[in-house]
Amino acid sequence: MNRKVVKNLATVFGLGEMPVAPGTFGTLGGIPIYVGLVLLKKIFPNNMIYNSFYFMFLMTFFAISVYICDIAEREIFKEKDPQKVVIDEVLGFLTTLFLINPVGIFQTIMAIIIGFVIFRFFDITKIGPIYKSQFFGNGVGVVLDDFLAGVIGNFLMVCIWTIFF
Repeated sequence: MNRKVVKNLATVFGLGEMPVAPGTFGTLGGIPIYVGLVLLKKIFPNNMIYNSFYFMFLMTFFAISVYICDIAEREIFKEKDPQKVVIDEVLGFLTTLFLINPVGIFQTIMAIIIGFVIFRFFDITKIGPIYKSQFFGNGVGVVLDDFLAGVIGNFLMVCIWTIFF
């Protein structure tokens, strides 16, 4: 795969190259993707079909992210889990928002804000198995810790969403 394409995808088109808080800026790259997924919801007849599509999207994104992170680690940045690689933050953020089916602009904005805060908390603190998962090789560790932060964040997000929305 072309090195420029890999670098653009790994850094989410340069968001990961911000001098301060590249992970936080990289997470912002997930917002337009989530908005696109919410807009796609209009073509699905019910939440079960939409959630199935979203799940398949996440699994595909996971696989692509591992592939991109592996190449970025080995060939572009030549270091383990470089801070500039933030495609995994996008995956974690989108995982946090899985099963959240906002209705309207207000709920979509609230989902984005709450999901962003929850994901960043678990991504930064790396509690429990999140920390240990980052030591896998070949791009898996780069992606897995953010994915697990998203899974744990999703549990909390669904609880909050069920109670308040």
